[in-house]
Amino acid sequence: MRFRNWLYVLGAVILLAANWVAFAADDRGTPEQAKVLVERAAVHVKEVGADKAFADFNDKQGGYQERDLFVFAYAKDGKIVCVPGIPALVGQDANALKDVDGKEFGKLIIAAAKAGGGWAEYRMTNPATKKIERKKTYAVQAGDFVLGVGAYNP
Repeated sequence: MRFRNWLYVLGAVILLAANWVAFAADDRGTPEQAKVLVERAAVHVKEVGADKAFADFNDKQGGYQERDLFVFAYAKDGKIVCVPGIPALVGQDANALKDVDGKEFGKLIIAAAKAGGGWAEYRMTNPATKKIERKKTYAVQAGDFVLGVGAYNP
């Protein structure tokens, strides 16, 4: 009888663990979702202007932060003008940004956007997992700004 109860408990633990893994996976945005979000953000900049769009990007309820995805923006000179949740980066030069391997990902993001839109891949610490993970950012040009959204890929 005790062995049977132990099996039920073990089964319940396995079921809970499987559900937690599925839940955690649902909290991650995919590269495809990142691309859709940044393209929608570019349309928003054109429709409402940069100031209003950046305010919306920074607002958690603004519709431009989904799961672990968010829209960031660089000015045409490479200065960071919008990055939700990390205000200390605003005003910094994106051209100087490097990943954990020394890859100049800021330059890659700008080049991808100026080429008509595209991907930049690099590695950095995921703030949610505290682990170094691959990150894939889709970037587009929106007027005088580069917009990007990145997705972590463990």
